[in-house]
Amino acid sequence: MRFDFERIGGLIAAADVAADGHERAAVEQQLGALGVQCLSVTPGAVFDPTVHRAVARVPAPSPGQVNTIAATVRPGWRCADRILRYVEVRVFVAASHCPSAGGTS
Repeated sequence: MRFDFERIGGLIAAADVAADGHERAAVEQQLGALGVQCLSVTPGAVFDPTVHRAVARVPAPSPGQVNTIAATVRPGWRCADRILRYVEVRVFVAASHCPSAGGTS
C-alpha cells in the first residue's frame, strides 16, 4: 500500500478541527480506511516517550503520580507500527521539576 502523506496529513488536520460526533467520526472513518488509527491515553497512565510527547509539566499531587499523564492536549496518530504524531500530554512531575509561577512549561 502506498503511503499518501498529503492526504493523511490533511485528514489528520481535519480531525483536529472537526466537531465531536458525526463530523469527526466521518474523518476518522476515512483515516481508518487508510490504516490510520487515533491514539489516546487515559489520565493516570504511565508516560511512555515512544508514544507520548510531553508538552507541559504539572506538579504531581502525590509521589505515586510522578511520571504519569495528567491530561491529553492533542491525540496522536499511528499507521501500523509507525507513529505519525505522538499523543501530546501534560505530565505529572515532582514539584521541584516544574517551572516557577509565571514561567513556561
